[in-house]
Amino acid sequence: MEDIVENTGRGRPTRTTGKIDPKTGLRAANADGLSELLRVIHLTGTAFIDAELSAPWAVETPPPTAIAARLAPGAGRIIPYHLVTEGACFVTLTGCKPLRLEASQVVLFPQGDVHVVSSTPGLKPLQITTEAVVKLTRPDAIAAVHYGGDGARTRLICGFFACDEVLSEQLLARLPKLMHCRVAADGAAGLLSRSLRPTGAALQLGAAAVLGKLSELLFVDAIRSYVESQPTDQGWLAALKDRYVSRGLALIYGRPYDPWTIERLAGQVGISKTALTDHFARCTGMAPMQYLSLWRLRLAADALRHTDRAIKLIADAAGFGSTAAFTRAFKREFAVSPASWRKKASVPKGNEAPRRLSTPQQ
Repeated sequence: MEDIVENTGRGRPTRTTGKIDPKTGLRAANADGLSELLRVIHLTGTAFIDAELSAPWAVETPPPTAIAARLAPGAGRIIPYHLVTEGACFVTLTGCKPLRLEASQVVLFPQGDVHVVSSTPGLKPLQITTEAVVKLTRPDAIAAVHYGGDGARTRLICGFFACDEVLSEQLLARLPKLMHCRVAADGAAGLLSRSLRPTGAALQLGAAAVLGKLSELLFVDAIRSYVESQPTDQGWLAALKDRYVSRGLALIYGRPYDPWTIERLAGQVGISKTALTDHFARCTGMAPMQYLSLWRLRLAADALRHTDRAIKLIADAAGFGSTAAFTRAFKREFAVSPASWRKKASVPKGNEAPRRLSTPQQ
């Protein structure tokens, strides 16, 4: 195993471990577009409630951003999830039919929507307030919740995933408001469930980190299952399944600051530059080098928000010959100048002015 020093785009190199592919310089086990993207979006997972619910029952969640303000201050994008470990329940989202979930199924809300979870559809839900969550949760324990009548029992693990808002946009914008799938009982879901017993007990030393990593693996399992289930052969999600585009994306996400040319990128993917361009055009709506430029702009936006590096240095890293050229490209993508974007980073969440984040064509 070799040690690798990675530049995350935020000016904070991190050391990781993995076997290097001698041809590409990527970790061989993660040489696909989805793996590399999930690695760089700064994903963190949290499990904060272990709920035992007896029918009849119904609860409406508070806004996930409010929960995150308590459990993950400063998080950019919040994705709530519920993992059913025993029994069954229904999830209802405004404008959608109730969805029935059974044990070993997980439901995620990629757009952070408020929703109702119940023993049966149509029950008037108990509205859980942010204040109630604040009182219930502790950083050193998983909260045990018991609620409902004397009917059939359901057990849920509730939590959320947090990730960088700008870097995750390409993935999350393509996901539905409600996403569910079955997860392997002997995988992250099973380990997460077993790790929470006995409920309500203070966590052992290092247990919070373990639960966080298991939650992150649960997210990866769910995303992979969803992507693999999609029948489309066009659009950005299809790019993750296309052998050549996925390999190209892995190189772009994994080594964004390399001096790439279309010839060099195609050579490492293993096809001609014309073929690679055709594959990228079909899946992403743009050429590989255009995609690389837009990804570098997103890394630049991330660096502006999270570091105090000079704009000129960020522009140079993004491959622009001048700060003026970088500023023009940045404004086309994010509708504001780099300086304005950085200034807005200091504004508390919830008080930011709306902005448009463009992404590669679906």
